[in-house]
Amino acid sequence: MCKLTNGHFGQIIGPPLLEAMLAKYGLALFARVVATLQVVCGILLLSQRFSTIGAVMLVPMNLSILAVTISQNWNGTPYVNGFFTLLNILLLIYDWHKLKVLVNPKLASSAKATVIDGHTYNIYNIAGILFASVAIVASRLDIIFTNAFAIAGFVCFGYAIIQVKAISKMQAIIVALVMLNMIAITLAGRLVPFAQKLVLYNTLLILVLTGLSFVKKLNPADRLPAV
Repeated sequence: MCKLTNGHFGQIIGPPLLEAMLAKYGLALFARVVATLQVVCGILLLSQRFSTIGAVMLVPMNLSILAVTISQNWNGTPYVNGFFTLLNILLLIYDWHKLKVLVNPKLASSAKATVIDGHTYNIYNIAGILFASVAIVASRLDIIFTNAFAIAGFVCFGYAIIQVKAISKMQAIIVALVMLNMIAITLAGRLVPFAQKLVLYNTLLILVLTGLSFVKKLNPADRLPAV
């Protein structure tokens, strides 16, 4: 979104002026298409309902971005993008029970929906997709409306997950903190010092809580059962 608004939307990784940079080579439209598809992948991932599709679409994009940062000798950025690519691969591994059908159609009968899959097609999920989509259009018109629709989308996506009864309290807190971070990053351009500290402390807390959720041995009743 930062690329689509020429640097006016909050961000943690650049380049924010991608369109202006590539316009010198007659590739302004290409830059806009790339930025738009990045946002579309993000919407699909956040939606949960279409997260697997988003994760698949993100692989070639992450690899292409990684290749560009390495070829341009950007300091530190290749490591960040390499980490994002690793997370992307882990998402695909996590969703292997859905993707295995593409490798062997005979496995279709063994694919089972999780509790999350069964509860992500709701009004909050749909509203999040609509708000985020409107934010893409608003990015060419007004930054205030862009921020407002983007934040509304984050809130809807977060609540769509939190309201699932099978989600534990710790998982709900982690999701809420992640969405709070995204809102803080969105507003970072106007609240720079406060937003940076909030994102830093929240990220540390998210990492601690996530680590605890993995270390803790859950009872069978606490696990997300298949629908």
